[in-house]
Amino acid sequence: MTLVRVVHAAARLDALPDLLDVATRAARESGADDEGQHDVRLAAEEVLINVIHHAYPGGTSGPLTLRARIEPGVLTLTVQDEGAPFPPDAAPAPDLAADWAERRIGGLGWHLVGKLMDDVRHQDLGGRGNELTMIKRFGQAGSSSTLQGQSNMHIEVERRGQVSVAGVNGNVDGLTAAELSRVLVDEVAGGGHRMVVSLAGVDYTSSAGLRVLLAVVKEARSRGGDVRLAAVRDNVRKVLELSGFTSILKLFPDVDAAVASFGG
Repeated sequence: MTLVRVVHAAARLDALPDLLDVATRAARESGADDEGQHDVRLAAEEVLINVIHHAYPGGTSGPLTLRARIEPGVLTLTVQDEGAPFPPDAAPAPDLAADWAERRIGGLGWHLVGKLMDDVRHQDLGGRGNELTMIKRFGQAGSSSTLQGQSNMHIEVERRGQVSVAGVNGNVDGLTAAELSRVLVDEVAGGGHRMVVSLAGVDYTSSAGLRVLLAVVKEARSRGGDVRLAAVRDNVRKVLELSGFTSILKLFPDVDAAVASFGG
């Protein structure tokens, strides 16, 4: 059986949660387990955010269509817009081996899409926009859980001696990354440049979260400090590894170990 779901929306951030919910639900209906649903949500967010922020000039909002073709073991997602043509292979490839000081903030979105999806195709609609098709193949359905598109975040910061500990709970994505950046940058600027970020409550981060982490690392190290991660869950670790961030950031099993790593 084949099922097709189609959503028409304006290319605005407030449309993103519902669009991601449709993509994740479609993955689940195609037989995706938790990891597969995570991968589809992340790839869909990267593509949709690109349309929302870059397809239409001057911050204007144009039409966006998400089409999910659901088949047993296969999901085909198509995103269509009427904006400026932009093939993914025109985006500069990130240098995943670059040192933290040389690493460019941004540019990881298309890299992640290519790594997480089995096939990615772009079509220039003759100057009338773009059509991007992504295909993901799954094994047998093995999960009834849901990775919701709704984005909520809670951040709690405490000081342990000379170390700031930021506990993050919720998805880190295009809707919440700005708030995470504000909190962490403010903490570094206020003297908390020895920082531990606990991700025990985070099961999902997109490239928006990676941009925040890299920016905060650069700021902290410029002040003689550092940022270290604690309690990183499997989905987030996967994104860090795919993006070359495990060579930039030190990961620890828990907050106590990360705090102790700074010494006295």
